[in-house]
Amino acid sequence: MPTITADHASVASEGRARLLALVAVIVLAGAGAAFLSYAGLRWPAIDALFSGTLAAALAAVSVASPRVGLALLLAAIPLFDFATLGPANAPFTAAHVLLGGTIIGWFARVARDWHTALPKPTTLMGGLGLLVVGGVSSMIASLVPATSAFNAFRLLSLFLLAVVVMWRASTAEGAFSLLRLLVWIAVALVGVEAVQYLMPGLSLGRIATQGLESTAILVRPAAFFLDPNFLAGYLSAAAIACGAMLVRARSWHDGIIWAVPGVITTAGMLLTYSRSAWVGFAVGALLVLLTAPAKRRKRLIIIAVVLAIALTPFLPSSITDRVATLLQPQATGSLSTRYLMVVSSVEMLDQYWLTGTGLGGFEAAYPPYRQPGALARILHPHQLFLALWVEMGLLGLLAELVIAVGILIAWRRIHLRGYPGISAAVLTATVALVVESFFQYYLYFEYLWLFLALLAAVSIHREEVSGV
Repeated sequence: MPTITADHASVASEGRARLLALVAVIVLAGAGAAFLSYAGLRWPAIDALFSGTLAAALAAVSVASPRVGLALLLAAIPLFDFATLGPANAPFTAAHVLLGGTIIGWFARVARDWHTALPKPTTLMGGLGLLVVGGVSSMIASLVPATSAFNAFRLLSLFLLAVVVMWRASTAEGAFSLLRLLVWIAVALVGVEAVQYLMPGLSLGRIATQGLESTAILVRPAAFFLDPNFLAGYLSAAAIACGAMLVRARSWHDGIIWAVPGVITTAGMLLTYSRSAWVGFAVGALLVLLTAPAKRRKRLIIIAVVLAIALTPFLPSSITDRVATLLQPQATGSLSTRYLMVVSSVEMLDQYWLTGTGLGGFEAAYPPYRQPGALARILHPHQLFLALWVEMGLLGLLAELVIAVGILIAWRRIHLRGYPGISAAVLTATVALVVESFFQYYLYFEYLWLFLALLAAVSIHREEVSGV
């Protein structure tokens, strides 16, 4: 009588997992089709055939292989608000399909072997999970219940994405491959940005234009993002990561591999004219120097100072003028409004400190608290930390504190290991994004969640990629 070996059992288990995943996709597709039909949504048959075929293919690939799905998702995240596949009144993009398929595929792996599919718990990931709990609880006293429910679902999706990223980055090789992919996708976006900057009339992606303090018009490329500041945040993190890897390069060849994308993403970040990204980049660059290998640190600091002094006179006036506004925050509308919104947020806590306004409720509660001089057109919070407390109450504040502690714990672990390559790159990039969150509402910014998840993963690594 034949016996079932461990390999046969593994194959059978994998087959059952894939079958379960396929059934889940079919059920979800049927439920989605039923909902769209019930809602009366229609779009041309040819468009529906193309969109449906593409969506089904992407879903099948990401469910069958969540690793491949995650890689495709990282490339598609810039299209979250662009290039929709669905009808105008129910838009969805390839990124939404890949996100759902990748999460389902990961759940299938958990059902098959949760010992390897579930990442190790960390304080940082616990804080991110607490954000989801805070978002759900904020619906209880929300000023905008439907909006809060939708945003709580967004937080849940982002948290699950972070868990999948941590699973994929559970090994040094996995973390290295994800970071490298993020860097080169950022380089590709700089190519789109360059086309937008040189040919703004081409109608490629999104471009923001605004007047400077003078009469000049400032062209701010955003690639496919809703706002240039989001593109700038991504590019700043990629550039800082490249810098951290560059200062640890063991050969000229390795140095060039990281120097080229580092220079490209830094230039792209400057072209966005995002002051928040510039501040985050400056803090991240300083951290790169301070955590550089001890034998190179002094020389690198001298080189950085010399380059900064030598290159500053050659910067365009549009950049230097915009940097100068950082020293006079009360003189410009957007900067002064950010400061005044902080004052308003503190006053709003008198009423909403316990239960919050509900996720997305800041804009509904803000007008009576608007300070004289704040721009009336800006209702969305432009900083994250006080806004979380205002919107989610005490649970939001608690989640922030746990996340902060989690970052410090991860930082200490990396410090004790001597700031090795990939860990230092992830840490410095994450810190840059966290600093930018003081000036931007990054709660739903996928790249902040991605880098926080990478930081949680690399903090518990026991080895680094060979040669890095």
